[in-house]
Amino acid sequence: MHTEIWRVVLVCLFSLLFGLSLGAPFELFLAGVVIYVLWTFRIINLIFSWIDKGMRGTPPDTDGVWGEISDTLNRQRRRHRRTQEKMRRTINRVTRLTEALGEGILVLRSDLTIDWWNSSAAKLLGLRSVDRGSAVTNLIRDPAFVSYITQKEFVGALKLNTSSPTGTMQQFAASYFGADEIVLVVTDISRLDGLEQLRKEFVGNVSHELRTPLTVMRGYLETLQLMPSDNPISSKAYAQMSEQVDRMQSLADDLILISRLEADDQKPTFEKVGLADLLKEIVAEAELLSNGKHKITLNCPEAVSVEADQKDIRSVLGNLVFNAVRHNPDGASVAVTVTSYGGFINISVKDSGKGIDPMEIPRLTERFYRGDSSRNSDTGGTGLGLAIVKHALGRCGGQLTINSRLGQGAEFICRLPVSQ
Repeated sequence: MHTEIWRVVLVCLFSLLFGLSLGAPFELFLAGVVIYVLWTFRIINLIFSWIDKGMRGTPPDTDGVWGEISDTLNRQRRRHRRTQEKMRRTINRVTRLTEALGEGILVLRSDLTIDWWNSSAAKLLGLRSVDRGSAVTNLIRDPAFVSYITQKEFVGALKLNTSSPTGTMQQFAASYFGADEIVLVVTDISRLDGLEQLRKEFVGNVSHELRTPLTVMRGYLETLQLMPSDNPISSKAYAQMSEQVDRMQSLADDLILISRLEADDQKPTFEKVGLADLLKEIVAEAELLSNGKHKITLNCPEAVSVEADQKDIRSVLGNLVFNAVRHNPDGASVAVTVTSYGGFINISVKDSGKGIDPMEIPRLTERFYRGDSSRNSDTGGTGLGLAIVKHALGRCGGQLTINSRLGQGAEFICRLPVSQ
């Protein structure tokens, strides 16, 4: 700008002085201004012509304010090209990454039409280039998928058996991003599903097969214990063997139960279950188990009932109450309380025992997990009780909440819907 101002001043002074020498200062001053304007328009035309050509090559060779403008545009062009190249490398890297994934990835617009997919998605779903812009519900017509992909908030994932000749099992997981767009991840879980099914069958079959030898062993042990013996070591051995057989029988029974609960083809039979009578039976059994060593109280209105599977709800409440007796020291109190609000029933089993470390609570419902010394082998538990509770509650549409601190007892709350 400094150079341009001096240029204008010099042109005006030269035109004015030269005009005074010739006796026509105004005419020559005007002519100088016109020449400067024409020169300026020429420079502007060169700059705009360079811009219209995509700013390729070097900018027009000029100085002053227009030279500074062209240099600024040239620097901006170089920065823009570097940014474009960086974005291109990033896009290529992300593309290579998505192509290397074994999971299929689809990007859906807000109207559920397909915008983009990777090669794994094309392989898993049989997508073609003509499918771009098509509604995903036209390609995957399963009612369960349509219900899943049209929900306002995506919760969990959906497993579907495909109609392909191989009969693969696929898992769909979706989430929102951007301007109401959806990313849909498709995974072939046929192998994992097969392994899970094999595990369930193996556990169920082994548990069933254990029953026969355990029954035979129990019969012989009972016979041996009834026989007179002067050897105290033999009597002690028979008693310990009988105790371990009982534990193995309990473990086999629990494994069979959890296999039944996990089986997809076993649907619960909902019926009206009166909680007062059921809990009275469970509390009576718990008192026999406690043998007067614990104080067990029940507070349940007579008219409270839920719609649930009779076997499942009994298994849930029985496990919670019996665990409160088994895993707490003598003299501890166990309070069973039932409250209702809205369309839900809360069943609380609260004890005043040793309590549980809050860090261990998330793992308590895992199979065979034993959090502390109160759940060791001396208690006779199988480590499957809370896993059974979790699965049985899930089948009844309920939830389990655990509140506890070390030395302050524990509270297990079952939240169940009144009607299904």
